[in-house]
Amino acid sequence: MKTLLYCSLLALIFSCNKAETEVDAPSPDFPDYADWHVIQSPVDRIIVGVWGDYDKTMLISTMFQLFRSTDRGKTWQQVVEQQLGLFSVVVYLDTLFTMTTRVGESALASADKFSVDDGQTWQLYRGRNPVFEPNGGPNQPFPINPVTAANGTSYRINRVFLDGPTATVGTFETPGVITGIERRIDLPQLHQLQSLYLDAKQRLYITATDAVCGRGDSGQPFSFCNSKGGRGVVYISKQPLP
Repeated sequence: MKTLLYCSLLALIFSCNKAETEVDAPSPDFPDYADWHVIQSPVDRIIVGVWGDYDKTMLISTMFQLFRSTDRGKTWQQVVEQQLGLFSVVVYLDTLFTMTTRVGESALASADKFSVDDGQTWQLYRGRNPVFEPNGGPNQPFPINPVTAANGTSYRINRVFLDGPTATVGTFETPGVITGIERRIDLPQLHQLQSLYLDAKQRLYITATDAVCGRGDSGQPFSFCNSKGGRGVVYISKQPLP
């Protein structure tokens, strides 16, 4: 697994301003994990971002498509499709915005579209607000890794470098997350983790690729367990502040 570089893609935008496609979610054979709900992308692409509430409305981004579900991921409606990279959705002053820039590994910036009806329809955002601009500092307003709960508990994606415990560059795996007090939370399967999100109930959401079966080292080819394109999943903690 190699570090990915994220940036805005300058391209023409072709968007769907209303839900055009309803897609039944696949039926993966996920066990009933004690600590996690798991939802899966309706298409064979990784999930790079999530927003919402597992019990109400969720929005997931597969980079160039945005999907909406109101039934805990059983069915999805495609509400946006475009050529400009779309990393996730944020809320600001009761309005939803799609974000097209990932600032390093840690935050989102550059609003592109907005919605005032809970993500059902979207319009091009033509405003200019400094809150959406990359500021080059440590306090970007829309963090995705690490994220911090209302009580101060923080979570960050755990990178385990394969060259040993002292390595800080090179190939790494992401078995789970680490809290601010260095408590390790491993997921039931190995995935390439993408981003983190905390909902209003302080439940932790972890976006990820399909599970990884071939690590791509020692002559072994890299492979996903259940798909060719890395059909993404989201882990959602059953309890607040896992």
